[in-house]
Amino acid sequence: MPGQFVYECPVLLPTLKRAEKLVPPEFVPCYDWFISNVGMTSSALPHRMKPRPNTPTSLSRDSGIHSPSPDRIKYVNGRRYALSVHTSKAKGIRRYSDREPIWLEDGTWIFDYAAYDGEDRGQCYNSSLINCLVDGIPVGVIDVDRNGRDYRVLGLAFVERYNSATRMFTLHGPVTRDSESQGLFAAPGLDELPEDERRIVIDYDGLDDRRIVEVRQIRRGQQGRFRNELLNAYNGTCAITGTDVPEVLQAAHINPYRGKKSQIVNNGILLRADLHLLFDALLVSIEPDTLSVSLSDRLSNTIYHQYINRRLAIPTQSALAPSRELLAVHYRQFKRENRILAS
Repeated sequence: MPGQFVYECPVLLPTLKRAEKLVPPEFVPCYDWFISNVGMTSSALPHRMKPRPNTPTSLSRDSGIHSPSPDRIKYVNGRRYALSVHTSKAKGIRRYSDREPIWLEDGTWIFDYAAYDGEDRGQCYNSSLINCLVDGIPVGVIDVDRNGRDYRVLGLAFVERYNSATRMFTLHGPVTRDSESQGLFAAPGLDELPEDERRIVIDYDGLDDRRIVEVRQIRRGQQGRFRNELLNAYNGTCAITGTDVPEVLQAAHINPYRGKKSQIVNNGILLRADLHLLFDALLVSIEPDTLSVSLSDRLSNTIYHQYINRRLAIPTQSALAPSRELLAVHYRQFKRENRILAS
């Protein structure tokens, strides 16, 4: 989509049960393996373990993104998905190999994973992860342990976002039957919906055209309510620029990842549309202690330079102020992906 940096999973309530209807049957025992072995460490990736895990298809491969070949298993409607991703022990092979997961307050983690940079024709590395993003399909995640010698199983995760500015996928896990039942991967505001609308979202499988229209209408309604709350909290002005034209003001989620209480005013900032875009793309962030604006050096020699170190305007009611804990998560991701532009 032209002018868009960040692509989000459109499925409001991704679940394992729903995913199992869309993936090859060989994936299901592999999902169980990743769920059962969270926290396990090994000197070798699963496909090189001796003995190998007893699963109907390989759990990993040497390349970071593993999408089993359609010559070996049959994909529903020919739509190919990634089964797992892993980081590398070898330095220099992958730009973001040293990234660590960020743990959120609800006990889940987010994991930024780099898109494949080489030729991506026959292996479908990036496209298979994009398909997981679009269809709400989980992937197994294996990270290099801090000692740099062992691999650590983080578990299953949903691919929630792709940032085309930084070429990073953001995975959110660990996905289990229990974490799903707690609503930890539900879209913002889902638990606040009326029962009839919530049932439409829960039953949504992405295949029924009528349901697709209904779900999109529900999503727009959620976003509209959240925006109105922020317009009131910030007196109809952008928290960075002071712009007071309602037509160009948008509700930016500080923590955009799925889970309960994500559609509350403390998880939002009212921003002008262009700054909302840059904030979502991790090119603009807010230093959580001083509430001052930081910019990526990718924005050097742009009109945005004028906002460096400008203090974020916050609501007069302290109860509506943005959460500094959530700002800290956003700022940490921002610093990992950028060199900060000096004033």
